[in-house]
Amino acid sequence: MKHSITTLTVLFLSIMLNACTSKKTESTDLSENEQQSLTILRDVLSGQSEWVKVHAAEYLLWSGYPEGVKETFLEEEKRSGTKPPYRIGIWRVLAQAATGETEKKAFTDKIKAVFLDSTATDRTHAVETLAKLRISPLADDQPLTKKTLNGPVSPLSLYTLWSVAFTTQDSLRKAPAKLLEMILNAGDDVTFKTIPAYALRQIKGLSDQEWEQLADAALAEPAASPARVYMLSAAFTTASAGSPKREQIHAELLKYKNATSKGDVAEMAAALADSGSEDDIPLLVSLFKDTAQLSSEADKADVAASAAHAVLRIMKRNR
Repeated sequence: MKHSITTLTVLFLSIMLNACTSKKTESTDLSENEQQSLTILRDVLSGQSEWVKVHAAEYLLWSGYPEGVKETFLEEEKRSGTKPPYRIGIWRVLAQAATGETEKKAFTDKIKAVFLDSTATDRTHAVETLAKLRISPLADDQPLTKKTLNGPVSPLSLYTLWSVAFTTQDSLRKAPAKLLEMILNAGDDVTFKTIPAYALRQIKGLSDQEWEQLADAALAEPAASPARVYMLSAAFTTASAGSPKREQIHAELLKYKNATSKGDVAEMAAALADSGSEDDIPLLVSLFKDTAQLSSEADKADVAASAAHAVLRIMKRNR
């Protein structure tokens, strides 16, 4: 019995020492900007609610700092796991924080079940999340999925189109051209530009000729158009490094630093997280506090988190 207690004590001390060493290594390895970014994300995770909390959790996961995320959202599921549409955000985080495919599938199946429930009020949130997780619902219910694709609710049908791109490798290969075609033929319909551009930023896959069409369309989009930042973001993140238009697109994108819509500022930050450079870090750091144009503390926290994520991703790329 004494030997067992001694063994457990040694094991406990070893775990605690490793944890302290890990934290110390993290602290000494990170620059001041990275430390500040990580602190912001952890503060937003603990101090904000619902979708702002979801975004902070995802940023931590995507930046390689998962500590505390899963535990936080298991508690969120206990409290709000039946509350639409926030339940989708909870499951989205838990699916990404899962440590194995079985655990992940338990949460993605819940998301899929909401989309496949034609009476659910949060089907749009569900299928957007499926698209972001690269999951197609087509094989689960072809009639309902096809009906949704051709339905009158634009965001729902467009997010469904994005999600079914992941049905096969062939459908994924064809998707970028189809999304671009929708943008180019959208006319004044902002939704048919915004969501396809948002999807293109994440799936990429344009040819050089297609990219030129997107870049020209983004630069020609009126400054007051809500779709413009998403089109610029898609063009910036899918550009080849040597493209002469890339810097022009980058310069136009940076103008959204002062946008009054948190979504616009966050989309700019997402593009920089994907393809920005260390030259963008001062602008991003300024967004930690210099966002007086935003109307609420939650919006300011959301933007600060998006900027912090971008700083961490850029620094990681350049290390």
